[in-house]
Parts: sequence; structure tokens; C-alpha cells
Amino acid sequence: MKTLIALCILLVAASLLHLGHSHAQSSPQGISGFVALPKVFTLGEYSSKYEELVPGYQSLLEACNNDMQVAHEKLYSMMKEMEAFAKIMEFDLDGVKAWMHLFFAADGTIQHIGFHLKPNSKNIDTKEVNKFLKNFSKQYKFPINSASPFSHYSTFSFPVF
Repeated sequence: MKTLIALCILLVAASLLHLGHSHAQSSPQGISGFVALPKVFTLGEYSSKYEELVPGYQSLLEACNNDMQVAHEKLYSMMKEMEAFAKIMEFDLDGVKAWMHLFFAADGTIQHIGFHLKPNSKNIDTKEVNKFLKNFSKQYKFPINSASPFSHYSTFSFPVF
């Protein structure tokens, strides 16, 4: 219960932090000027598209039939796989601390990842983090199947203990 409350507080805090940070997006535009939400983006960018996306997803906890232990184990496993992928890609995640909002299709494939480096994260180029997360999202599939898309918003710190 404390974890759920903490996650809710983090979501509200991140939303408040980024409310005033709308600025021009530099992603491809279609014929009508529609700006698509990219696969990986910095939280605070694409605010209106992000806000439209969120309600269409159930929580990871709901996707795990409200079993907090199962949700935690699967999330922990994903973080360990992220670390292993970073080693293969020769990308140093150690010291990276970030807020992340992951959006999954019902089959567990990653649709979007929103992230924001925390102030106490090691100094790392956000473009490199973006590139790493794009590559990770192409090859990773969350190990559950759900009736509908699901998402999870949390803080992530590496290395994973």
C-alpha cells in the first residue's frame, strides 16, 4: 500500500514539475500538422499527447491481477534485463537515476517510454539515454499478457540491487 501511495505521489509531482515546460517539439509532422508521440521521449515534452495517452492504459498492478509481488518481480526482472542489455551495448547505466513511464501493449511489447533524469543522477547525455531506451524497447517484451494495454510509472536507479 505504501508503494502504491508513493507511486501516486511521484506521478503527481512529475506532472506538476512539467506543467509549465511545454515547448516546441521537433518531431516529424504529418500533413495536418499532427505531432506523433515518439517511442522514447523526455517527460515534459509532448505534454498534450502524453496526457491523452495515459488514460488509455491500466496500471501494471491491474495487469498482474492486483498481485503486488508478481508486479514487483516482473518489474525487477525487466530492470535486470535492461542492465544486461546495457552491458551488451557497452552503455554504462551505473549511477543513472530517472523517473520513467513505460507504456506496454497488451502483449507486453513496449509502445512508449517517457523518462526524466533525476537531479541526483550521474551526468549523462539524455540523447544517449534516449538512444539506449529506443534500442532496448525494440528487443524487450514484458513477460505478461493482459486484456488491455498497461503502463507503469516509477523511479529507476542503476545498478539494480
